[in-house]
Amino acid sequence: MADNTLEKLNSALDKLSDTLDTEAVKTALGLIPDTLKSPIIEGLKQVLEVVKTTLNDLKDKVASIVNLEDLFSTTTELLEAAEGLAPDQSSTFNEVRSVVQTLQDVPEAQQEIENILTKIDAIVTKLEAL
Repeated sequence: MADNTLEKLNSALDKLSDTLDTEAVKTALGLIPDTLKSPIIEGLKQVLEVVKTTLNDLKDKVASIVNLEDLFSTTTELLEAAEGLAPDQSSTFNEVRSVVQTLQDVPEAQQEIENILTKIDAIVTKLEAL
């Protein structure tokens, strides 16, 4: 996964974890009714589960991703060439380029993915304790 994507995810998870550890947040969540607190907690848990599922899927498919390196390289070259022909489509090209770059970086990012998965589990545990 692109370092930038993993870095952003890691940073966001750190901030969420730190926020959940603050007394002000714990106190505030303890004072609001469950009808308000539950949707917040459950929503966060659902988002974290989606991220975790996606990371696990990528991690499990690393061997397949490595075998697609030539396709990724060719796709990147095609995107660069096509951008000159259709500059008004640069946002579409950038989206595809981002996905390709993310997939190219997955094999090198396995340990970072593992660390993020562990962090997600710890945050879910904190959420369930609130």
